[in-house]
Order: sequence, then structure tokens, then C-alpha cells
Amino acid sequence: MQQDPVPRRAYYGLAEIADALGLSRQLVTVWRRRRSHDIPEPTAELSSGPIWEGAAIEPWIDRLRARRDDGAAAPLGPELAARLARRALRLLALLLEDRPRPQLLAQAVAAVQELAPAVEATLADDDGRLARAVLAALAGDSAPATFRTRLADVLPALAQLVRKANGERTDETVPNG
Repeated sequence: MQQDPVPRRAYYGLAEIADALGLSRQLVTVWRRRRSHDIPEPTAELSSGPIWEGAAIEPWIDRLRARRDDGAAAPLGPELAARLARRALRLLALLLEDRPRPQLLAQAVAAVQELAPAVEATLADDDGRLARAVLAALAGDSAPATFRTRLADVLPALAQLVRKANGERTDETVPNG
């Protein structure tokens, strides 16, 4: 009979779960909100967010890791690369307008962020890292100028995703990426 692993932490929040899985906090938050991936209910809810006792969440973390280690994660496909590039470039185009329209910006940001679970479920190879870099550009401060700068910074990654979508090789190094 195999024993449960010894708890590595007394308590976990969303950030600690994400770190343990090597995923983004945003993805774990989406999983919890959608009640997907069989994420256990938290032990308690604090004003800072949910918390789990280590003994309660670590077996789930271990199962998820084992599934990913068994090759359950797939490489980033050309279709997902194309969708992410299209949505990010559409957002950048809106951000470059003289007077960005808040409602359209919010919709465009949501459209890009909607792809986070699919991207996070892919391998963390070169293409996966490029896609994650694009998503990371939308984390944090949501001021249009901030998003515009961050998306401009990941344009080389977007170019690689477009190449991936077109079936071209994407294994060459991305400048500043």
C-alpha cells in the first residue's frame, strides 16, 4: 500500500498550487472557477482568496503532475498558435487606435485570455513558451498603454506563432524573446 506523499507545505493558495504545477496562477484560477480538472474544494476562503491544507491538495497536485509527465500534454498546434496570434494582434490593433474603446478592449483582452487554459495545457517547449509569453503580456496592470508596450515587446513571439500557424519551422531563436 502506497502512502500519500509527505505534505511539502502546510497550506496552499492559488499561487502556490500554480508554482507546484509549473502553471500560471490565472490558469489555476480558471480551473477553480469552472470546477474543472477535479480541483478539490478549498479548506477555507479568506479575503485574499481560497486556501487548501497541504495534505488535502498535494495528492491532487501529484496526480496532475503524473498525468503531465505521462505525455498528456501535447505540443502547441498550428490552429491554437493561429488563434492566439490573431487575437493578440487584434488587441494590439485596438490599442493602437487614437482613442481605444474600453468595451472593445475588454472584449479583446478576454478573447486572448480565454485561450490560457488551452495554451497552459500544451508542452512547455519552445512554442509553448512563446505562447505563454504572449499571455503573460496581459497579466497585471490593465492600462491600455501598459498592454500596448507589453504586446509590442512580445511581437517577435507573435511572429514565431504566425510561422507555426503557417507550418513553418519555429525552432530558431526569437530576438529578445
